[in-house]
Amino acid sequence: MKRLFGGYLVTVALPLAATVFMLTRLAGTAQPSPAGHGGPSQLLYRLLLATAVVVALAAAAGALARRFGQPRVIGEMATGLVLGPSVLGLIAPREQQWLFPPYIMPHLETLAQFGVVFFMFLVGAELAPRTLLASGARGLVIGHASIALPLLAGIGTGWWLYTTFPPARDPGVLPFVLFIGVCFAITAFPVLARILTDLRMVRTPLGTTGIATAGIGDVTAWCLLVAVVAIVRGTSPLSALTAVALVTVFAGFMLGAVRPVLARILERSEARAWPRFTVFAGLITLVLVAAVTTEQIGVHPIFGAFVAGLAMPRDSRAVTELTSKLEGVTLWFMLPIFFVAVGLSTKLDSLDSARQWLACALITAIAIAAKLLGTGSAALATGSPPREALALGVMMNCRGLTELVVLSLGLQLGILSTQLFAMFVIMALLTTAMTGPLLRLTTPEATPHDPGTGHDPGARRPRIGSHLHHSRSGG
Repeated sequence: MKRLFGGYLVTVALPLAATVFMLTRLAGTAQPSPAGHGGPSQLLYRLLLATAVVVALAAAAGALARRFGQPRVIGEMATGLVLGPSVLGLIAPREQQWLFPPYIMPHLETLAQFGVVFFMFLVGAELAPRTLLASGARGLVIGHASIALPLLAGIGTGWWLYTTFPPARDPGVLPFVLFIGVCFAITAFPVLARILTDLRMVRTPLGTTGIATAGIGDVTAWCLLVAVVAIVRGTSPLSALTAVALVTVFAGFMLGAVRPVLARILERSEARAWPRFTVFAGLITLVLVAAVTTEQIGVHPIFGAFVAGLAMPRDSRAVTELTSKLEGVTLWFMLPIFFVAVGLSTKLDSLDSARQWLACALITAIAIAAKLLGTGSAALATGSPPREALALGVMMNCRGLTELVVLSLGLQLGILSTQLFAMFVIMALLTTAMTGPLLRLTTPEATPHDPGTGHDPGARRPRIGSHLHHSRSGG
């Protein structure tokens, strides 16, 4: 027993005592943790806590929005505003600062940017060529008309806003007014798909035309945005033109060369039963490389992710499975964080005068009128009856999450001031919220199913549209 005790004392107790002594001395001379927080463990704890609150509240708000006949994204967008300085920051500023301390914000914003990158990949994967060509030349005319007049109205409004509410970092009048024009021209294709599914219109002739029109308009608007971002980031007109040309070459390479090769590789992977992990890892790597490529060109990683989505073979089981798996983590975890990042950047109290609120109302009114007139007039000219033309205009007025992605980019680039950003966020919320109710008023065949059941026997759900606001299992 004495031998065991002595051995324990020498081999365990003495080294342990020396370890405690050394750690005590080191703790006494340790430098304070940077950023005023308790180190990595405290950072992880606060980050996990904040994301848990965000995801839970976004899910609850989305379910509540569904109960009122609105898409989930309305509740999720509202959650971002409620948790930001506009609501919680006014009611309980100390609690809001505690929930979102400054040192976790870079990490939240990084997660949000990953969410946007993967969301744009999913949008690109949803925009199948057959969808864009579903309405033929008529859809092309209406789709381009749905952005032409709003683009013009936005440029005209931007000319006034440039002097009235100058940008945070002056990019010059040309990129500023072009960016405002794109903000007016955007239509939220995924949100519109969800709304049409809820109203049992997605497989009707009118719904098919609306989906094709929104897809054509979105692709065109994103092409315009590439040019605007290249101009903002370019140091000269030549560098901006070079960036646009490089993005065009990259998109052509992805669609013309990578897509057929990828289709053959995926077909071979099915025939030889390659492990799904290997296939999925390769596809995700392709998305990330595409995002890095466009970032290095001088535009933004979301364009590369969008092009990668367009390049995905639509008949591949591996692509279908990958998008299904990505939708869950993207739409239920990362995008709510993006909404909160937008909400934390939206300061409604910055609109502190009647003049500013009047400007906000004017922006919203012009954005609505331009979409209704541009789309409706083209629809009438191509043979649509007045009620159908009005319904198409209402569809194209839906801006939703896609608009927030564009606005967030404008804020990052310094094109939008805090006041203008808040005005356009309000416009995005209002134009999205009014789409469903106005379609029910203007379209007799719009018959919404019970939002509590999550099941519509009369329509096959588009993948992205379904997951943006309602899970496959119906939650």
